[in-house]
Amino acid sequence: MDRSYVSGEKMTFRECQRCGTCCEKGGPALHEADLGLLEHIPMSDVVCLRRGEMAFDPRTQSLQPLSAELMKIRGKDRGWECIYFLSQAKTCSIYSHRPLECRSLFCADTAAVLEAMAVPTLSRQDMVPQESALWDCITDHENNFPVGQALRLAKAETDFAGSICSELDDLIRREIHFRQVLADRVQAADRDLWAYLGRPLWLVLLPLNPIFSRYEHA
Repeated sequence: MDRSYVSGEKMTFRECQRCGTCCEKGGPALHEADLGLLEHIPMSDVVCLRRGEMAFDPRTQSLQPLSAELMKIRGKDRGWECIYFLSQAKTCSIYSHRPLECRSLFCADTAAVLEAMAVPTLSRQDMVPQESALWDCITDHENNFPVGQALRLAKAETDFAGSICSELDDLIRREIHFRQVLADRVQAADRDLWAYLGRPLWLVLLPLNPIFSRYEHA
């Protein structure tokens, strides 16, 4: 297979053009080879995509539900443009400590990054001691606020004028409260918890229906 195509256009150059397209599309997933980089990358700049979330897979060029959680460098605000991408200068603010996928990526020949994507990825188990109180919070959150349940309820509701059923509303509001209590306890912003709890359910569901934005300030 010719791997020198991006978005249907054949690439003929032999070195990075620093266009920033790859960084604009999203931060990299983190692999076992990146564990040492966490000395330079704060956890507040990492996001956990939870099992069941829809994520773009560049290998298939399609959105697929995650079969296992994925740790990524988070995006700016609600978007996915890498938080470390300096858009005006078209450079990376952590270039010397960039993750494996970034070191491997060359859009004119994606063989190396596809190989890197096959390296086992990191999970929260690799980052949080399982005997800690934080791990107990992560476990409670997973058990009580599963992404799969929220997605099933949200997708069912899109067939009925985009309304939000009481079961889903209750799930979202209880999760918001859980996050607020933990954030207050550790004196952190909700975004600082994304590496541990993932994104709020309402934000995970937002691409399905803009109606979920109503929970942003709940």
